[in-house]
Amino acid sequence: MAQSTLQTVKNISGMDFDFWQLIGGVGLFLFAMSQMETALKAFAGRAFRRWLQRYTSRRFQAISVGTLATAVLQSSSLLGLMVLAFVGAGIIALEAALGVIVGANLGTTFTGWLVTLFGFKLDLDAASLPMIGIGSLVFVSAKGRLAETGRFILAFGFLLMGLGLMKDSVAQIATEFDTKMLAGLALWQFLLLGVLLTAIIQSSSATMVIALTALYGNIIELPSAAAMAIGADLGTTTTIVIGALPGISTKKRVALAHVIFNVAIDSIAFIFLLPLLGVVAWLGFTDPMLSLVAFHSLFNVIGIGLFFPFLGQFASWLEQRFRDDDRSESAFIQLATDEVPEAAIRAIEKEAAHLLARVLNQNRRVFTPALPAPVGDSPIPYAGQLPAQDVDYEELYRRTKRLEGEILAFTVAVQQHELKERELLRLNQLLVVIRNAVHAAKSLRDIRHNLVEFELSPGREINAFRDDVRNVMTEFYGELFSLPAAPRASFADFAELVEKIRYWHDQLHADILRDIASSDVGDEHASSLLNVNREVLNSNLAIVMAVKEYHLGPAESEALGELPGAT
Repeated sequence: MAQSTLQTVKNISGMDFDFWQLIGGVGLFLFAMSQMETALKAFAGRAFRRWLQRYTSRRFQAISVGTLATAVLQSSSLLGLMVLAFVGAGIIALEAALGVIVGANLGTTFTGWLVTLFGFKLDLDAASLPMIGIGSLVFVSAKGRLAETGRFILAFGFLLMGLGLMKDSVAQIATEFDTKMLAGLALWQFLLLGVLLTAIIQSSSATMVIALTALYGNIIELPSAAAMAIGADLGTTTTIVIGALPGISTKKRVALAHVIFNVAIDSIAFIFLLPLLGVVAWLGFTDPMLSLVAFHSLFNVIGIGLFFPFLGQFASWLEQRFRDDDRSESAFIQLATDEVPEAAIRAIEKEAAHLLARVLNQNRRVFTPALPAPVGDSPIPYAGQLPAQDVDYEELYRRTKRLEGEILAFTVAVQQHELKERELLRLNQLLVVIRNAVHAAKSLRDIRHNLVEFELSPGREINAFRDDVRNVMTEFYGELFSLPAAPRASFADFAELVEKIRYWHDQLHADILRDIASSDVGDEHASSLLNVNREVLNSNLAIVMAVKEYHLGPAESEALGELPGAT
């Protein structure tokens, strides 16, 4: 068998045809596909991503979205990137992501239909040159979305030109090549060829077009082309596996789902290749190329039908795979990707709430005993787990700083991408949230040793001050947790809380000065009392500034920061 394959390659290489025309056609086709993806990526903006989020809540919707979006975007990789980002940010569930991926497989067959129905029926030179001319003029002279429209038209013209070059080169081969030489090749060899081609050129659509071109030129027969189509489908798994190897657990789960789905349906398609081709013929497809794309669509539809009832169980099973064992403190950004800014910013938003919840919790533990848990709803939307109560305070602080570092590193990565003005404003707000939260934690940590000294002091005034500080902090937490639930918390609510924080500070400050003046507090404690009162003020103001930055819009937030006593 290997000897037969080698002889076939030698016979093809010895024929008188323009080899570079074939290679140039394939290369131009691939280049056109990449440029179309770039253009379409520019159009896959906020509205598209919101549509993707909104219509993936149910299985059938998720599958339909995956099919339609891939058909429109002409890129399952671009769609996969968005889905991965949304799963990582907690915007859509893993089950919904599986539905989109399953549907995307069917969406990739649209290219075959498009090329077969139009590409092989047109005068490609006549169609491609006007598109290249018009597209290039628009692309180089316009800006923004209009320029991307020009890029798309230009790329589509190049795609047709590449297809034309491939058709012409294959036509030359067909005049000299004895197709009987391929009779000795087994179907599994064509399957392997499809896998290898897709792995090398990173495009199942391109492999499918090569198979269609060979079929069009009578180089191979329909069963062989069908085996190549199955191989192309299987070959797409190599790309996602390679991309997921260094990735987070969610990314690996998505990749595993893709592999399992493709291996399962491709195995079924290969085992029942001839019966499925019989079904295609029974459906009325007589043209070999239309039969090939119909076969490609048919076995993907069968795969969807087989997996559809079990997507929930499949997602649950995947959740148990690839658990992260690292010491990452983050709960959300470690599951996200920076390549889809909207989803990344949503993950940072959730992580900022996580950080702020940690700080609120650990600041209560600065005191001995810890302040009572406040009654009411948390001022920030975080309901996840916090570190256990038996964790040492200093270890808590170190872990909070580590979480801050992880968020900042992820934010820097997000900032490398082009952001809309609204996204940039929100990202800057979240950075202020993080900075203020950590500042609040540091302020109380810096006076923790003073609070321990006050606990051990026999002085009546010192003990009274300690109790007053505890009361102020308890009252502060009570006011903070009684703020109206977001997004109803207003500018006035935060301004009133800032005024109360200042009032508590000024009262304690006056009491300290009175005790110093009456010599009830010695020189060794005077500066410590003033410093503790000042850092309590700084910490509480920082908490309020973090919470208001999380909830208020940029204009209101800035106005609150400019109020007297807010800093």
